[in-house]
Amino acid sequence: MFFHSMKYMFLTLMRSKSFLLWCFAFPLVLGTMFHFAFAGLGSDESFEAIPVAVVIEGTSDVPPSSAAAIAGLLKTENIDLSMYFPGITGDADSLALTGSFSPENLVRGLFDSLSEPGDNQFLEVTYASSTEACALLEEKKVYGIITADFSALSDPVNARIATASDGTAASDGTVTGADSTAFTALLHLSVSAEMDSDPLYQSILSAFVEQFNLEYNAILSAAMTHPEALPELLNAFSDSMNAGYLTQESASAGTLDESLIYFFNLIAMTCLYAAMTGNNVAIYNQANLSQLGARRNISPVPRLVSILGQLAASLLLEFLVLLVTLAYLILVLGVNFGNELGYVALTALCGCFAGISLGFFVGSFGQLNEATKFAILMSVIMAGCFLSGLMVSDMRIRVENVCPLINRINPSALISDALYALIVYPSHTRFFSNIISLLALSVLFCLGGFALIRRKKYASL
Repeated sequence: MFFHSMKYMFLTLMRSKSFLLWCFAFPLVLGTMFHFAFAGLGSDESFEAIPVAVVIEGTSDVPPSSAAAIAGLLKTENIDLSMYFPGITGDADSLALTGSFSPENLVRGLFDSLSEPGDNQFLEVTYASSTEACALLEEKKVYGIITADFSALSDPVNARIATASDGTAASDGTVTGADSTAFTALLHLSVSAEMDSDPLYQSILSAFVEQFNLEYNAILSAAMTHPEALPELLNAFSDSMNAGYLTQESASAGTLDESLIYFFNLIAMTCLYAAMTGNNVAIYNQANLSQLGARRNISPVPRLVSILGQLAASLLLEFLVLLVTLAYLILVLGVNFGNELGYVALTALCGCFAGISLGFFVGSFGQLNEATKFAILMSVIMAGCFLSGLMVSDMRIRVENVCPLINRINPSALISDALYALIVYPSHTRFFSNIISLLALSVLFCLGGFALIRRKKYASL
């Protein structure tokens, strides 16, 4: 009897005009409208260099004795600093004699290289004093202030490597002598950022400062303890700089622009429209709400078997309709859902299950008539779609900032976020987290619906 119920429910839905309109035709029409309205919404967006103010405080001069010692170490280790800091030019002797090896010049060379015009320009640097930098930030002419403070670097107590006036190096690789200004300056370089603007640029600048500090400290630590490893570390540092802080990579197989958010939510809405069939299954199995329900309740067929067959037919047909919708969006409209179409289909299947179970639960609840339950169901679905971004693309992010729990229990948000995760994240951790949450909600709705229908008994039919 399971397959008998499944077969006739399938045929009933195929002949239902309302089903064909809302679950099949409407998503195709709306998807076409989205395509013409939003196609290429983010295609003209490109990364622009981040305007920043660079403040260099507490400059210190390199004494001739220290400069000679630096030249000796550079020659000993065969290090060409111009390879690693484009702002520093010349051989070891000329660097030492001209003082170009000062910490300030090293930092300026780094920022100058990152602000060179071109496709990989990362920063738009303005050198300024602290007061001028704060004024630029208040006027929103820069997105942040990066400060290199050398004021404490002339303290001989903090010297880790002492340089000798003759530039000789000890057998263990350290340079011995009395003057420690130059190497102390390198060892204690610190960079900090003050940001008061766009959160995206804040994150980028913060990551840049953190990476710079980590790499610089590693290089200086090697210079103190293992100078022989310094060229290798500098090569690694040079590779990261040559690769550029701005490198376009695809973390997954797809690309994301703002228009995709609307298509993700279109799929979520289509999945949840399956709730209409789940609602009908519940109503047409209750004798007090429909004549068909009265006839089914007096039939010898077990109610559980009959309902399961009808739900299975609804799920199968809804899933097939959604596959057709996806095929239309991908093949005809050219919407890019990435290359992991198997996971996209899995999301569609779980979404249909969530929609049917939601409708089944609402249809089983209370003694309200069919029209009232349908109105409640559509209100819940459209409210969920609105909160997930169907009407406003960043609404789900706003909800996440205000009340994250809503996104965890909103089926529409879970479906759209699962599709989003497939495009953006290389791992599937977030994707499966959404799928598991979606299945958990579906099971709860089904169990609740069965519990409500099972408890109903009728005095007369």
